[in-house]
Amino acid sequence: MTETLLYLALHLAGLAPAPELDEALRPKWLFGRTVRESCNRAGFAEQGEFATEYGSDHRCLVKLGCKGPVVKCNVPVRGWVNGIGGCPNVGGICMACTMPGFPDKYMPFMDEDKWGGAAATVMKFSYGPIVRHFRKRHIKNTFDVEPEWRRRGPTLTTGYAKRW
Repeated sequence: MTETLLYLALHLAGLAPAPELDEALRPKWLFGRTVRESCNRAGFAEQGEFATEYGSDHRCLVKLGCKGPVVKCNVPVRGWVNGIGGCPNVGGICMACTMPGFPDKYMPFMDEDKWGGAAATVMKFSYGPIVRHFRKRHIKNTFDVEPEWRRRGPTLTTGYAKRW
């Protein structure tokens, strides 16, 4: 709140441009991305790995009712206090508390969203396996290989020539 008011005050004083707003008239720098885009668990959704119970592991929580794929909020990046916190970051589901229509539109909180579940299933069985296959192949052929210049041999392969 303070940041937004400061930005507005600077604009009114002629020291900053007008704040850029989204379609719901919220500051874009705060509400421009979804929670999923910033969540440290999002990679598990891509892999098709979803938590089945709370506190079990650090997998994606969409099957437990997380609304992260549809909620616009930057809390996972900024945290609540001094960069720490954010519901998915501390093991909770995103309940969409920053969205218009909260809480009625997003109730019941802990039931799986039908579209979130459908998207998770599609990722798990179509997109996820393809990404996993090419990622493993790329890691194996590119990053898990010792570079040529580190291999033992009679000469250096870096093009370095001694000057003394």
